[in-house]
Amino acid sequence: MLDIYICEDDQKQLKLFQKYISDTVMIEGFDMRITQAVSDPHELLNALSGAENTGVFFLDIDLKSDMDGLSLAQQIRQIQPRCFIIFITSHSEMSFLTFQYKVEALDFIIKSKPEFVKAKIHECLLDIEQKYTSLHNAVCRTFTIDQNDRRTVFDYNDIIFFETSHNIHKIILYAQKRVLEFAGQLKEIEKQLDKRFYRCHRSYIINTDHISEIDFDLLEVHMDNGEICPVSVRLKKGLKKYVGRN
Repeated sequence: MLDIYICEDDQKQLKLFQKYISDTVMIEGFDMRITQAVSDPHELLNALSGAENTGVFFLDIDLKSDMDGLSLAQQIRQIQPRCFIIFITSHSEMSFLTFQYKVEALDFIIKSKPEFVKAKIHECLLDIEQKYTSLHNAVCRTFTIDQNDRRTVFDYNDIIFFETSHNIHKIILYAQKRVLEFAGQLKEIEKQLDKRFYRCHRSYIINTDHISEIDFDLLEVHMDNGEICPVSVRLKKGLKKYVGRN
């Protein structure tokens, strides 16, 4: 999930940028959300201090405040080194300052015709989706679900287990912060996963990093989210070997 922040002092433009971004996220099915749209840079920084997700920041430069967009971007970059920053401004002559401030802006959108700004925002979000997916896959493996024209990406670290649903041809993914049912088959999912995952039962694949306890007598695996997954007799030996028990 990517959190999107907008800081723009003109209320009319702020609402317009919100609409452009929301429309793109909905149309493309990105796993993104607008977390905050404000005029006060200090308000944005306060909200950012407790953020858990990587941020995408659309910032005006002249914010009619004691802090301009460039200074704001510097502070954002200190808090989130891997975030994405895009400037939207009327001051084309200030683009060179983004290099002096070392904020590593993804793009510099000049406020002109609405159609141009809308197209550039769409282009930026497409670029961010591609960069974030590539970066995330390199840093920590991810599992991607595409359904109903929406893409949802889960870090392997966050996945607790997969379970076959009572609904035919459906799988339920249990993650640390959400549960999602989607179309699929465990045997196909098993091929995608890395060695931390173990199929302990014909209807379950568990992330062994999230095991809190195993009862081999009762054939149960207790996961750290409180759920209990069954272990089949056939796969008991393999699980014992996996966790280093003889």
